[in-house]
Order: sequence, then structure tokens, then C-alpha cells
Amino acid sequence: MLPTDSKPSATPAGKVAFQQTCGACGCVFRVEVTWQRSFSYKVTEEQRYACPECQRGCRIKTASTPEVTLISQRTDGLT
Repeated sequence: MLPTDSKPSATPAGKVAFQQTCGACGCVFRVEVTWQRSFSYKVTEEQRYACPECQRGCRIKTASTPEVTLISQRTDGLT
């Protein structure tokens, strides 16, 4: 399941990327995962990733570890 504020886009080699805004600190980051098909077409593994600024945890159902890239820094005024 992709986050509600995601903007999916296709990337090379079966990768899918989406942009996410952290609900805690307001930073914007890009999450990229590689989708792997199986005969059941169901991905049951849940992978964890974190906001690159405040380390707030998120989860996504995928077979690969998400790659997170910071786009813009936090907007809550904290460091």
C-alpha cells in the first residue's frame, strides 16, 4: 500500500518511486522500491524505512528494502 500523498512514477529495472511528505517534521523525500512478481502476485513482506530528517518510521509491503532520498529539509523549525 502506498502512502496517501504518494506520487508513483516508473523508474528503470522494475523500480517504482514515490514522493512522500513526513507528517511529523514536514520534510519531503523520495522512496524507491523494486517490485518482484511471484506466481501468487501477492507481496506479503513488510519492509520498514524512515524519514531521513526525524527518523519517523514507515512501512510498505514490498520484497525489497526501500531506498530513501531527501528532497527538501524539515519545515517544523527543529533540528
